[in-house]
Amino acid sequence: MRENRSEFYGKLCLITGAGQGIGLACTKSLLDQGAHVIACDVTQATLDELQQSLSTNQQQCTTLLPFDLSDPHAILNACQNLQQDNLIPELIITCAGTLHLASILELPFEALNKTLDINLKGTMLLTQQLAKMLVENSRKGAIVAVGSNAADTPRVKMSAYCTSKAGLHMWMQCLGLELAEHGIRCNIVSPGSTRTPMQEQMWNESYGERETVQGNLASHRIGIPLNKIAETKDITNAIEFLLSGKSGHITMHDLRVDGGATL
Repeated sequence: MRENRSEFYGKLCLITGAGQGIGLACTKSLLDQGAHVIACDVTQATLDELQQSLSTNQQQCTTLLPFDLSDPHAILNACQNLQQDNLIPELIITCAGTLHLASILELPFEALNKTLDINLKGTMLLTQQLAKMLVENSRKGAIVAVGSNAADTPRVKMSAYCTSKAGLHMWMQCLGLELAEHGIRCNIVSPGSTRTPMQEQMWNESYGERETVQGNLASHRIGIPLNKIAETKDITNAIEFLLSGKSGHITMHDLRVDGGATL
């Protein structure tokens, strides 16, 4: 009797931000389905912790690739190493990101620069280089960027983050347009409030999960109509759909997974 395998079985995937949050959930989900994962994060220690949480079989299917998305030389070096080792991922998921909360009038230039370097410019350069590798080797594939529903909804004290995600969305749409002739699909998953370390960074003694769901008129947040924040599985389900053959005629699309918060 033929074994019923996931379509991701044996596929080579690259995931940024693999050490926590959505990236970690996505890494473990794809490994559970038999994929081979190139797990990327900013430090070796973060990736070592990830590997220790995996089974022996999963460890054998995982390649750890530490590099800093804010460093273009590190990105180019990482891609060169992948090329030399003939590790050309056909499925690419960019989850890495950073958030700095501050009003525009008090936003330090260093924080603005770091947000744009990681969330936008670093991801642009990485996906450009990986796309080149796919095209030069005549490989088809799919790229999914984790964006945000804040990309086109202004948020108080989140200007740098919103701007970086807005730029990322347009980059992915342009990338998808140019890569379509090569059979490479490029899409965006835009989460709303999701139970991750980044979300918890925004919570404090006076503002937490309950207030996030209910919304806050003073900060111009409408809340979440489905009356709950997302779990990481909600986001990974959407990512895997856009990677899969079920979305074979979908590219340049922005899939909102925010419980209706975009309203």
